[in-house]
Amino acid sequence: MKREVKTLLVTILAGFLFVLAGDFNIGLIAQDAAGDDAAPAARGGERKKLDGLVVDWMNDFEDSEDWRAVSTCPLGDTKIRKMPGKPNKVNEDGTVEDVKIELTDENGVTHKDEYVLGAKTYFADRGFDRVEVFPPNEYIVRGKAKEVRVWVLGRKFRHTLYIKLRDYRGKIHKIKVGRLDFWGWKEMSVIVPGWLPQSAKYAMMDKNLHFVSFFVESDKFEVPGTFYFYMDNFRIVTDLSEFTGDPDIKDNW
Repeated sequence: MKREVKTLLVTILAGFLFVLAGDFNIGLIAQDAAGDDAAPAARGGERKKLDGLVVDWMNDFEDSEDWRAVSTCPLGDTKIRKMPGKPNKVNEDGTVEDVKIELTDENGVTHKDEYVLGAKTYFADRGFDRVEVFPPNEYIVRGKAKEVRVWVLGRKFRHTLYIKLRDYRGKIHKIKVGRLDFWGWKEMSVIVPGWLPQSAKYAMMDKNLHFVSFFVESDKFEVPGTFYFYMDNFRIVTDLSEFTGDPDIKDNW
């Protein structure tokens, strides 16, 4: 009888110690998990919530081999090329000075600045011919687009650069960015008109603005011939203050 009592007491004591050990291990696991969650913040890797005006990078043209160009003129050669280079400034003494551009965006992504996108075409019918440069697919602009910015290398031609945007109803809007009648690199920009239908509340239903293409119209006072132009660092200033939905769950099914 005494032996049975001793066996029962030893069994109860062993079970009690096992429970204590389990609680201790769970505590350690919980601490490790909390440490893992806190690690990104400690390393400065926590992503802040984007709100208000944000400069969204559409393309830095570092991987632009799949862009394409289409021209209205059947003459000459129309094509695009990814070329080594970046925006710079040529001083009066002939020295070249790199333009300082903030390459780290609000998402914490640092963009490279090693390549630009070039387009080559031929203009024959003055005032009519144009060349259009398309991305591999249309870009959806999140939030409310306020301003379009792009660096362009001008060659003193008076041809005019435009941007095409598609609204949530499928209508194309052609917005004039400006003339290319300058020499060297210049950051060109255009304000997105307030009458253009768009709203951040359509973000969950894929009804924001879509970027379709860039295109250049020939000037009626320019001499016909081969035309080159180059672009880099395409960005859109957008307002995310109303974007409060879940980007992964959309009401489009």
